[in-house]
Amino acid sequence: MKTALLFLACITVASAQFWHPLAPCNGHHECPAIGYCCHYSTVLLFQLCELKPNEGWPCDPTNVSSCPCNDGLTCQQDSVTFQWTCVKEVEA
Repeated sequence: MKTALLFLACITVASAQFWHPLAPCNGHHECPAIGYCCHYSTVLLFQLCELKPNEGWPCDPTNVSSCPCNDGLTCQQDSVTFQWTCVKEVEA
């Protein structure tokens, strides 16, 4: 049991060496390809890899305070709550 826990801890540490979620980035190419973008953090005051909002998550239509919505989603304002959220794109 101890050996298994030690093995899992080693894997976790080793994988963290390749990419860290709070590591600064200079472009989208430095972030994981699926589900992330390089975005300026108004809290940390530098660019870092940030999760793209998924369906139902709050979003910013101008992409100033958050990444654009994940693929296949668009940022739309709810007619009842007036909050902006990511929703599935509707084909015309």
